[in-house]
Amino acid sequence: MASSTFANQRRSDPSSGIRGAYRHHLSGGPTEASWVATIAYFATLVAVRIGTTLTHTESSGGDIVIGGAHIHHVVFGIAAILFAGVFALDETFRLPRAALFGIGAALVLDEFALVVFLKDVYWLPQGLLSWFAIGVGLLGLLANAWRSGPFWQELFRADGHRRGQQAHEQRS
Repeated sequence: MASSTFANQRRSDPSSGIRGAYRHHLSGGPTEASWVATIAYFATLVAVRIGTTLTHTESSGGDIVIGGAHIHHVVFGIAAILFAGVFALDETFRLPRAALFGIGAALVLDEFALVVFLKDVYWLPQGLLSWFAIGVGLLGLLANAWRSGPFWQELFRADGHRRGQQAHEQRS
């Protein structure tokens, strides 16, 4: 009886399905590092888009300026990708390296139009090229999700079971 109570408590914990599916299908597997990169990419992209939108003014309120020069976040993205590459040479720091790569990719793709036009077109019509690059990055996220089908299947199966159990408990 106690073991079934524990199992029911574990199933009703919303994070147990995610943790269990992660441990079972991703942890230590070939797609784990790409998932870390994906999460880092998405989180960085959201944060940088919110940050640049909130600080976008005529007077560079939230900008990083060194010696009178505005430092675009693409610079930090390139540095992050380079560091991730250096760590890859020795096959060390697998998951932090993946996160660093995801962060760098988001920073570079967000200012992709700056790299192409070699001038700040972030808020101009040419800046839409960055949105195209971000879209390509998001397609990579979808491809990554597809590669991890068993993870999603277990996660949704656990979620469906949890919702069914909650409905049953409410009727009782």
